[in-house]
Amino acid sequence: MSRGSLESRLSIRRAHEAPDAGDGYRVLVDRLWPRGLRREQVAVDLWLKEVAPSTALRKWFAHDPGKWAEFVARYRAELDASPQAPRRLAALLHVHGHLTLVYAARDPVHNHAAALREYLRQPADGGAAVRGPELEALCERLRGEHARMLSLVDDARLALLRGDVQGAREVLDAMGGLHAVHAQIEETRLFEALPRAARWPRRTYEAEHEALVQALQALRLRLHAMPPRIRSARQRLDLVDATLPLRHQLEHHFEREEKGLFEELDLSPGVAARPARR
Repeated sequence: MSRGSLESRLSIRRAHEAPDAGDGYRVLVDRLWPRGLRREQVAVDLWLKEVAPSTALRKWFAHDPGKWAEFVARYRAELDASPQAPRRLAALLHVHGHLTLVYAARDPVHNHAAALREYLRQPADGGAAVRGPELEALCERLRGEHARMLSLVDDARLALLRGDVQGAREVLDAMGGLHAVHAQIEETRLFEALPRAARWPRRTYEAEHEALVQALQALRLRLHAMPPRIRSARQRLDLVDATLPLRHQLEHHFEREEKGLFEELDLSPGVAARPARR
């Protein structure tokens, strides 16, 4: 089944909305039954609890949009680790032609059914290297995420300069989620396209990804041990200075990717994508 057909045959709908005649086969993908609704109101053909996020992940997320990117990364990891349930959904989609994932959350955007839909929309060879225009578009997205992550570090620095430790924590949490998804895309979609004679092998980029995770985690732990706000000017400056190693690591890593990884894939800015050299 092509991606185009998946876009139109895989839907999500809130449990509190009336079923639609075009919903096709309706599957409740929550671990808990929607509060206050009777079975005939939800009108699902199947309740597939095991495809829902784990209880620990659901409680951690708590429907906080600021945690969305990291939630998606963690949820995808859970699905990868237990693929039986998503495979069952894929089989049901093949059999019934149209599948609607039913959920109870109030947020129509930041909910696990939306994340699950995107997971199911991936091609079966989701870990295969990409080529041509798809590769060019992917690299352009990653460049934008480079800029976004540097901007988030600067936002955290400004928050700390004001003494807003809680605000800096939230910004760095969001950055952690963005980096998790960003690194996953590179490691599963780009690295296999690197030519054998690449200037830097994939293990170099993977080691830098891990070093960035460790630096970010160390900074987040330091901030989580502090009160939400601080008044001392000296403390504020010390914390701002503590963000410098992370920013320098990001700058160095992003420069290596844009002058190494992207150029090795013939994707310097303004250069049309060509098949990877072998």
